[in-house]
Amino acid sequence: DISTSSKHLSPLEALIAGSVAGAVSVTITYPLDLTRAQLAVYKKRKHHQDPGFILVLMRNFENGGMRGLFRGITPTIMGILPYSGVAFAINEQAKKKIMQLKHRSPTNWEKMKCGALSGLCAQTLTYPLEVTRRRMQTIGIVPNREAALQTFGEKTARHVDVPLNMRTTILHLWEEQGLRGFFKGVSMNWMKGPVAFSISFTTFDIVQGWLSTPRDNA
Repeated sequence: DISTSSKHLSPLEALIAGSVAGAVSVTITYPLDLTRAQLAVYKKRKHHQDPGFILVLMRNFENGGMRGLFRGITPTIMGILPYSGVAFAINEQAKKKIMQLKHRSPTNWEKMKCGALSGLCAQTLTYPLEVTRRRMQTIGIVPNREAALQTFGEKTARHVDVPLNMRTTILHLWEEQGLRGFFKGVSMNWMKGPVAFSISFTTFDIVQGWLSTPRDNA
């Protein structure tokens, strides 16, 4: 049934809708994401006791109030706006293109391929901000100089005497590792991102179809 093509958003509408949805969801859940990232560092450090999720969350609040719960959210928001927006827009336009070319709704397999493509493009575009976000989230768990040593290397760490903000983090990472440093680990995300997007977008379409069918037939 190609009549559903009228329900597709324009590229700009899809970009805005995806960006807003991503920004709202990541803002609400950010304290949990921050705590999760910090716990991962605790578990990797030898001879360092895992304090537990609740204790880390409370410690962030005690040390910085609400600001402490949202440290590093700036690169996160800057990353999620194009990440979610681009993924949603590409997914919608890819499905729309299939409907125009084949004069039918995309199959579930085709929807999964559209989702995978959108996830791959969005992941690659925004990965440098993802790297910056992770660096900012974990600084403070270890001393600034040690954190900088782990993040940037010995050359830059010698000059770090103040807490690293977003601008400093980006500049030091560029000085130490160049463009390559902003894409360290991206290959693993190329495997995870497309799979996650293909499943989530396809599942959304399937459930939406289940929920809308009785209403459309009424």
